[in-house]
Amino acid sequence: MIPLKQRLTTLVLIAAVIVLLDQVSKYLVVHYLTRQVVIVPGFLDLVSVYNRGVAFGMFNNGQCIFRTTMLTVLSVAVFIVLFFVYLFSKDMTGLSMIALSMIMGGAVGNVIDRIRLGYVVDFIDVFVKNTHWPAFNVADSAITVGAILLAIDLLFSGKSKKQP
Repeated sequence: MIPLKQRLTTLVLIAAVIVLLDQVSKYLVVHYLTRQVVIVPGFLDLVSVYNRGVAFGMFNNGQCIFRTTMLTVLSVAVFIVLFFVYLFSKDMTGLSMIALSMIMGGAVGNVIDRIRLGYVVDFIDVFVKNTHWPAFNVADSAITVGAILLAIDLLFSGKSKKQP
């Protein structure tokens, strides 16, 4: 089992870097991105999108006066559950520590936006011709990559196949 001090250090370092990168990039977008910026023609642009829904713009449309509060409470609840899993899992690997730290850092980055602004700032627009992936941000990227790493760890670590 990985010592608690090492787990907490890993969590704080990775999550803090993600939150810092996320919030700085969002600040720059809000204050300086006045038009769409082409990064890779026909594939990647920087845009300014205010997402009142959840990941990838789901539930962004429609009116719900409690949406921001519900999404914030849900995000905080998920964070708390992941934090306890992170602290008390006996089978924690280095990869799962990194993955959960990325997910929690991304969650904090987006919760900061919801509390401060009432929405999440998205700005990365990936597309092919007229088919666009929903805009996303650094926090969303960290959550997605963390989830993929966690799945890889769970599938290939061998810890799920206990020997009698």
